[in-house]
Amino acid sequence: MRKILLSTTSLVFGAALALSVAGPASAGKIGDTIEQAAKDSKVALDWLEGKLDNYGKNPVSYDGPVITLNSTSHVPAVSSLAKLQIKAWKNLERMSKGKIKVNASWSASVHSVREGRKAARTGLTDQAPCFSLYVARDYNMVGGLGLPFLFNNSHEAVATAEHLYPKYLKKEFERYRVKIMREAHTSPYHLYNNKPVRTLEDIQGMKVRAGGGTHAQIIAALGATQVSMPGADAYTALQRKTLDAIHFNDAAARIFRLHEVAKYRSTNGFNVLTIEYCLGAGWFDALPADLQVVVNNWGRQMAIVEAQGFYDYGGRVAVAKMKESGLKLETITLPESELKKWRKAVSGVEAAWVADTEKKGLPAKAFLADIKKLSAKYAAMSANDIMLDAINNPVQGMYDMK
Repeated sequence: MRKILLSTTSLVFGAALALSVAGPASAGKIGDTIEQAAKDSKVALDWLEGKLDNYGKNPVSYDGPVITLNSTSHVPAVSSLAKLQIKAWKNLERMSKGKIKVNASWSASVHSVREGRKAARTGLTDQAPCFSLYVARDYNMVGGLGLPFLFNNSHEAVATAEHLYPKYLKKEFERYRVKIMREAHTSPYHLYNNKPVRTLEDIQGMKVRAGGGTHAQIIAALGATQVSMPGADAYTALQRKTLDAIHFNDAAARIFRLHEVAKYRSTNGFNVLTIEYCLGAGWFDALPADLQVVVNNWGRQMAIVEAQGFYDYGGRVAVAKMKESGLKLETITLPESELKKWRKAVSGVEAAWVADTEKKGLPAKAFLADIKKLSAKYAAMSANDIMLDAINNPVQGMYDMK
């Protein structure tokens, strides 16, 4: 396949950005400024705007009626995540030559955030976010992706997870009669809280919102009391002081307006959370063979686009917007000497996960070794090259194709 040509036009992603000339992007890294982050994510952002010359090999011969994909989500339609996904659906329609159209519903209008898997399985929807961390007891291997200090950013985590999904995770998810449209990972998590956290001792005894599963174990290992609740409920809990802190990624923090109720943002960023998008098995299996290929190719591209566009680049935008809001949100950057203490405190979480999972007869050690090997590979690649790889060499084996 010929190499994708990059657009030379300026990027548009919610707002126009004036970009300065710079050298090649740092390997794996998304820059700290909005301008540099946009350069580092240029291929993904151009993908969203329909500016690439092609989107991979997507031959379509199906000439039957248009097939509708019903997509449901808990996030509001006005959120930056929804806006990104709406743009991405247009690419699915483009790649399918108009034969797949998306009907999207938002704001948990069809089902709750915890019911995505059930909704996709029963046909209430065709595609929905289905957080394994909310039903952590149903899964085993996927918990390894949320262990601390594995990934630098969202797109490294996503590229790693998607490539390992066919070997280690496919059976774990498909036993619930759903397929995975794409693996997603948040950007690294930071503490949003009402009192300054500058040391490990400061967090001990605090009530901290955690997503569940491995995330909850990490918070407990730090000496805090983990409280599991959906992100949408965290605002009121922090406002009423029934929570002391929320461990959250920056992009979602702005969606849930945490900067309105938190005074401090302590950056530690040692873990990411897994988010899966479930796809109804019946919907996918009924597709003609050529459109199954399109859905696979779109899903692999969209996984990286969402990681870079919403979580990595979008996280930089979110922090800037929160600072511009006029509300006081002080960022506390933990020095490396302090982070070493946090790293030591959570070191037992990985060992415990490996031991518990191996006892169940599952290859936790091999999975973790492959995670570390692939994460190192993607950390050494530029973010733009990782996106190009998803276009030119989409992961195979996510689905049983016709």
